[in-house]
Amino acid sequence: MSALASSLLAWLLTYLIHSTVLLGIAWFVTRRRRLEPAASDLLWKVALLASLMTGTIQSRLELSTPAAVTLPVATLPQAARPNEPAGATGPGRKPGVSENTGASVTAPSPSRAPSLPLVVVLVWGVIALGSSLHYVARRLILVGRLTDRRTVSDGPLAATLAELQRTAGYRRRVHLTMARTISSPVALGLSEICVPELALSDLGAEQQRSMLAHELAHLARRDSLWLAGASLIERCFFFQPLNRLARRELETTAEYLSDEWATRKTGSAVALAKCLATVAEWIQASPLGVPVAGLAERRSFLVSRIARLLEGRLPSSPASRRGWAVAAALGVAVTIAAAPRVSQSSPPVPLSVPERGDSVRSPSPEEPALSAAKGRGGQGVRTGTGSGGEDTTVVRALIARLKDENAGVRGAAARSLGRLGDPRAVPPLIDVLADSGPEVRSAAVEALADLGDPRAIGPIAGLLKDPVADVKRNALGALSHFDQAVPTAPVVALLEDPDADVRHEAIDLLEHLHARSATGAIARLIHDPSPDVRHSVVSTLGNLGAQSAAAAITEALSDANADVRQAALGALNDLKAPIAEATLFNLMKDPSADVRQRAAELAGERSLVAAIPQLRRLIDDPRGDVREAATQALGHIADPAARQALQAALQSPDPKVRRAAAEALGQDP
Repeated sequence: MSALASSLLAWLLTYLIHSTVLLGIAWFVTRRRRLEPAASDLLWKVALLASLMTGTIQSRLELSTPAAVTLPVATLPQAARPNEPAGATGPGRKPGVSENTGASVTAPSPSRAPSLPLVVVLVWGVIALGSSLHYVARRLILVGRLTDRRTVSDGPLAATLAELQRTAGYRRRVHLTMARTISSPVALGLSEICVPELALSDLGAEQQRSMLAHELAHLARRDSLWLAGASLIERCFFFQPLNRLARRELETTAEYLSDEWATRKTGSAVALAKCLATVAEWIQASPLGVPVAGLAERRSFLVSRIARLLEGRLPSSPASRRGWAVAAALGVAVTIAAAPRVSQSSPPVPLSVPERGDSVRSPSPEEPALSAAKGRGGQGVRTGTGSGGEDTTVVRALIARLKDENAGVRGAAARSLGRLGDPRAVPPLIDVLADSGPEVRSAAVEALADLGDPRAIGPIAGLLKDPVADVKRNALGALSHFDQAVPTAPVVALLEDPDADVRHEAIDLLEHLHARSATGAIARLIHDPSPDVRHSVVSTLGNLGAQSAAAAITEALSDANADVRQAALGALNDLKAPIAEATLFNLMKDPSADVRQRAAELAGERSLVAAIPQLRRLIDDPRGDVREAATQALGHIADPAARQALQAALQSPDPKVRRAAAEALGQDP
């Protein structure tokens, strides 16, 4: 029997006894007496954590408890002489007497069959590891659902949070985010508060303040860490059902205590109650799937919280926990001193019976150490997992979630698989491209793009004919992650798609693929209804070096959108295409300052003498960038009239114009 397995089994059994005692006492006290949430929170936390330590402390102190239990150990049979039954003495030999012959007899080898403690420990380890990794997978799905959250750094919500931090004296930095995929505010980790988008539209200023105060209380109390730790203890020690009760009670007390904290900091229990009632209308069943510190994650629990707030049952000051802390410490001490302990018994050392004439020798001092070393390095029990074992389990759990009946879960699982980057997820994600939910298909496309596996190119390209515009747009974006083997024909076909965003993405992808054969189809969109599409057309034609499209780009110089006109000037300059002087002069009078600046730069780069009068007028332009660009352009034109204009610019009230003119004239600024 493996000594390690036996020791671990003894510790697990001791933990089961001690945790039953401590958690049972916590349950009995909190049920028999109406404790304040602060006292109840303390008792459950002490019971949950002390159960992990009391057995170890007993063992280290070598306490002999009144009801100690010792695990039985199988004994090895006594060794016998070769060809002689065990226990035989032979003629002329007396039992217990050996003769000295100088040879030794080796004891028979112990059975290689696994011992019962080893089997039990291995079964426990497999179940605990699988349950814990399932929890990790669900946490990853939660992270996937919140991947689209955005930072809220300004505005009334951020200002309210900053004011609450100052009022409460909370010095740690808090990261405020907003997401559309959640229905209840939650505190994430130690420094983030994530609120749903509905909080801006459906909650008033006072309700928003109460909401943020409640979540700030969760961060101050570190409830996220406590709930995560309690969840892992519940899964690792699954054989103790009271751990689940402890975790649920910690969730309850965390919400009550955060309500109290928020009410004290805001001074309004009514506002928080109204906020809870509003948030209750947003919540769906099983909102996030894992225990989190949130304002209203348990809808069934909201009624008692609202009643508690409105009935004024909150304590006027934070409850003192000193008395209960002393009682809890005494309970732990009594458990260590008196609770039963399971220990491992030491196996008897088999003694060999020497043959006639064998010498009887005492074991050398080094032999026990050598035996222990063999036990550790030879046939010891492997308690660790391979380097990829955990990742493999998580990936498999997420792949299984791709077939979940809830579309949100399927999409979140797909996004999490994309972030993990495991190539084994590629075939299952390709299958999800045929999912009935468009959001799930989009999530699978994004995940395959993150994985970057060429096997996904064809299936993703097949979604370019998807009936949903968002799916097509995401498929185009995903194909931009690949440089080769991407078919251009279905992309060109999307240039006629009714959705402007799809047309825009198609143009960008064709530019990424350097598809010069598509320049004609792209140029036909020069008069597209969408200014973003027209801007993309002009920029792409210039970047592709499409000389044949110069005429279409020239038409864009008269576009109604200033950004398109500016992009057209840049594209024509990239192509070294001619621009009519009259057109360029008109653009130097354009209502858009950016267009005037770009036109002035081109006039200087092309050394247009005829542009000098207009450039001279631009030195007095209302926009500083235009004035500086016109001055620099005059410096590129080798003509006396340009030099005169630069000399006049030395008197400009704009210091940048004076510096540019001096540099162009070769003088000190």
